[in-house]
Amino acid sequence: MKLNTDDIQALAQLAQEAALMASEYIQTKARESHTIQLKSGVENLATQVVTAVDIESQRLIIDHLSASLSAYDLGLLTEELPDDGSRFIKDYFWCIDPLDGTLPFTEQKAGYAVSIALIDQDGTPIIAAVADPYHQDHWVAIHGSGVQKNNVPYQFQANTEKLIVQLDRSFLKSDAYEATVNGLEDICSTLGYHDYQIHTGYGAVMNAMTLLESGSGCYVKWPKVNRGGGCIWDYAATRLIYDELDLPVSTASGHLIPLNQKDVYMHAHGVIYTTHRTVHQALIQLGKNKIDKQCSI
Repeated sequence: MKLNTDDIQALAQLAQEAALMASEYIQTKARESHTIQLKSGVENLATQVVTAVDIESQRLIIDHLSASLSAYDLGLLTEELPDDGSRFIKDYFWCIDPLDGTLPFTEQKAGYAVSIALIDQDGTPIIAAVADPYHQDHWVAIHGSGVQKNNVPYQFQANTEKLIVQLDRSFLKSDAYEATVNGLEDICSTLGYHDYQIHTGYGAVMNAMTLLESGSGCYVKWPKVNRGGGCIWDYAATRLIYDELDLPVSTASGHLIPLNQKDVYMHAHGVIYTTHRTVHQALIQLGKNKIDKQCSI
């Protein structure tokens, strides 16, 4: 079933409602202590952790979107349920991360979010809804129709004074860290940035969204051998938001982030989000010229 403009508008409203509902619920639990369970099959702690709040947030979202699954013949891919393969059969599927950044959430720190996207079977993101419970902000994007933040049209404001670098906390211990920092210093010097600042501890969604607020920066995850590297649901919504703002987002090699590949994990690809095309191209070259050659990632 192919969606028309009215269908997409209605589904975008539904996604926004679901994201806000889950966000409000999550924030009611933000000051509580939580029992942490660990998923198997991945090495990164941030990917392993799950709580009852993740599960309840997912339930709230799916309950709100459930009628749309039959009404519009949609598939479903969500973090805390097995992949049922419907995304390969239906024309579109909901892609849900009910609580990205569970680790900072359990630490009562900023960096967690709700992320919902509607994806075409060919991997093109059509709708994005992101909610930041900590700061009570939310964003909605529709393919070809721009981005709204807190129900107001959003325009990115560039800032070239300082480069903000968002990294996963596990990256600080990786073989690629030193080569990446050296490369960033060269990039800043070449492109005229006065300084750069590394920040860690956020989930993938807020790593990407924080760059928009800072006005200048990058979020990098290099490819690696071991399973992990984030999943489709970590990047589905933010890829569309960046696309609609005409900001560079890609795999580490410069290709489109694949949002409907068989393996939900993205370790073979890596990702690069940036606010400036010159920085984006420089990071792609850094990955090709230094990281791949110097590091086992």
